Amino acid sequence: MAPDSAVDEANIDLELLRSSAREFLSERGDKDSVEDLARMDWTGLLVDESLGGAGWLPVETVVIAEELGRAGDRSGWFGTTLAAAALASAPAEVRDRWLPSVLDGNLRAGLALSGGTVRVTNADTLRLLITVGGNGVRIFELTEATFRCRDEELLEVSRPAWRVELAGMEGLLIGESPRSDQLLAVARVLISADSLGALSATFERLVAYLKDRIAFGAPIASFQAVQHRLVELLVLEAKARAVTMKAARALATTEVSSSAVELSAAAHAFVTAQATRAIDECMQLSGGIGFTWEYPLHHEMRRAFTNSHLLGSARMSRTAYAKQVGW
Repeated sequence: MAPDSAVDEANIDLELLRSSAREFLSERGDKDSVEDLARMDWTGLLVDESLGGAGWLPVETVVIAEELGRAGDRSGWFGTTLAAAALASAPAEVRDRWLPSVLDGNLRAGLALSGGTVRVTNADTLRLLITVGGNGVRIFELTEATFRCRDEELLEVSRPAWRVELAGMEGLLIGESPRSDQLLAVARVLISADSLGALSATFERLVAYLKDRIAFGAPIASFQAVQHRLVELLVLEAKARAVTMKAARALATTEVSSSAVELSAAAHAFVTAQATRAIDECMQLSGGIGFTWEYPLHHEMRRAFTNSHLLGSARMSRTAYAKQVGW
């Protein structure tokens, strides 16, 4: 098979995955359930088949992450999937104890950037928390006594963000620096894809609204000034998807490469910096309805804003990128 035809076939497969995921999520009733996503094998997309997963598939995982962000998923799939990936390379006694339940969606797990106090979503239901960063990959078993509080600064209501206090807790080291770098790179790309999905849903709704909304006897979308702003948003969405998918493809090998870490930092820095601003632009173009808090656009805005704080800021990712390229 010629190289170009192989690429075309891969793209067709990804589009089929995207369309089937979108159809499934549009018909799914309970957005809080990770068990139904586990039945689709979506929690094992970064786990070897020999361990009950689907294989190391970061590109396909990014497509699923985007569609979940688009659908406004609240199940905690992001943390569960990354926790499963971390447990897959943990020592056998740790892996055998926790991985099967995480893959089934019966045990709620999360992933956060290492620190004394970490930010994570759905922390009220978490039993395991895995941290990645300078201290390697560590696993913490959370108890009722673990201090957790809602993070009201992030304004998230449909998928609440929490602060979890880990200072003084003895986490178990389950992975060294290279594995930690790889997991953090994948996490950055997935969180970027989630924000991209929220932006994509907002933009699609905006275009439909402006086509139907009449002003001065013509659809608002026909005005040249509005068309220019819509094109800028479309180009931004295309750029965000391109940089995110390029980073995902760089991560497709199980070996940790400097280029993969570099591209993941670039994708996270770009999407984190641009997604919230772009959704705000959609809010402005939506007129009065855009400022109504019950309108779906606001949930997408808060989702993207929360995502921009879960794994470090755009500035942190730019710093990481600069270190990788030697600036």
